[in-house]
Amino acid sequence: MSLALFTGCNEWLYLEPEDGIIRQEYWMSKEDVHASVMGCYASLLGNASSGQGYSIPELLFLWGEIRADMIYLSRSNPDFRYIIYGDILPDNGICRWNAFYRTINYCNTVLEFAPVVMEIDPSFSEESLKIYQAEVRALRALMYFYLVRTFDEVPLKLTATKDDSEEFNIPKSSRSEILNQIKTDLEWAEQHAPITYGNLAADKGRITRYAINAIQADVCLWADQYNQCITACDKIINSGFYGLLENDDFWFTKLYVTGNSSESIFELQFSPEVLNPYYRLFKDSKYLRANAATIEEFFPSDPNALPDSADIRADGCSYKLSDNFTIWKYVGRNREEAKPSNESFSNFIIYRFAEILLFKAEALAQLGNTDEALQLVRLIRRRAHASKASDLGLSTDKRSITEFILAERCREFAYEGKRWFDILRIAKRNKYENIDLIIEMVTRSAPAEKQLTVQNKYRDTLSHYFPIYYMELQANPALQQNNFYKDCLLYTSPSPRDRTRSRMPSSA
Repeated sequence: MSLALFTGCNEWLYLEPEDGIIRQEYWMSKEDVHASVMGCYASLLGNASSGQGYSIPELLFLWGEIRADMIYLSRSNPDFRYIIYGDILPDNGICRWNAFYRTINYCNTVLEFAPVVMEIDPSFSEESLKIYQAEVRALRALMYFYLVRTFDEVPLKLTATKDDSEEFNIPKSSRSEILNQIKTDLEWAEQHAPITYGNLAADKGRITRYAINAIQADVCLWADQYNQCITACDKIINSGFYGLLENDDFWFTKLYVTGNSSESIFELQFSPEVLNPYYRLFKDSKYLRANAATIEEFFPSDPNALPDSADIRADGCSYKLSDNFTIWKYVGRNREEAKPSNESFSNFIIYRFAEILLFKAEALAQLGNTDEALQLVRLIRRRAHASKASDLGLSTDKRSITEFILAERCREFAYEGKRWFDILRIAKRNKYENIDLIIEMVTRSAPAEKQLTVQNKYRDTLSHYFPIYYMELQANPALQQNNFYKDCLLYTSPSPRDRTRSRMPSSA
């Protein structure tokens, strides 16, 4: 099947009935609808044999971390190296968005075909239909939220792609239009999503009402809508469904190895049958490690602390010092021992309760309610045994408290795909009042000989979003390259990896 919006031959847009999506003659029963919605969730886990580039789980990590300061490139990979060196061009595989649009199309297909099943299967109730619609509208909103934060303006496609006869020349939609659609989808979904499915894995791996509230809080914070963010957070906090896991000997195992803990709100559900890609990325191939310089800054040693009272999020959680700073959350069987590769089925956490507390703290700080904000941060720090050396100093102005919360997020969500988005969200406020946060961050991760070049590029705020992948531009004439990359020239060759790369324009 050919679809111009995404790339040339996109066989992934056409699923056979057993995969649960697309074919009109397939939509005959409530079981078909259920299978189709489960197909939407399955698509989040990726398909290593699809030949379509990086999977969603890989991109959730890479989009949130590769431009930030928490990782170190320990083995050459062209896509990784060019981004860390500030040489981002439209042929970089990390800039491919097709995996996200694949899931979006699955969601659109459910929304289009599921209502028809009510006319065919009398046992399929309107209540069940609305629950399924709520799930896929929230998933679609989540996919677009990642896209708009990564690329800024992207095509907003709300209808299903069903056959080759459809033509797609869809231009980009504005940031405000995309965010408005995200909010509309989430508001509708919140009214119809269940609080629980009566099953632990489903409650953590499917969209619930509180998962929707978590996305809403994140979106509102990105949009500088602080009161709305607090409202969404309070719905979760006051639900009684979630809490911080106790700091005990099994904290790491419960949160990151077993997964689906009482702290979790929404996780990608891996299994022995569907392994995650992180073991290969961090342990087998060893492409990426924890950045020792950043670790030292955000996890400072406390000479007066006892060995068993160190920050539980540091060595043996976020990274493993004795294993040469291996990123540990996805490869550790426990805090000391790595698991074998065939046990690489730790879930990827999208949202958990600790983040809701820090979302609210950040919103409160922006509204000037610094005392309540700090109380929430200290809940997180007490659970973690955070070092006194990383505590807030004497300055209590809004900027200092905001940076304190940002640093706490760095410690709490290290390597959970959050860091770049956190920095960008805070830096861009008030017309990039805090752009220095981005400059400092990219300087920490760039090699010494590239630091000045990287600094100059990131001072241009247009560089904070990825370019549109070159094949998307070739396939869809209505698309225009993001402004920062319009003058980037690439020599044509069968593979983008083999092309001679041009330099960024000197004005960048």
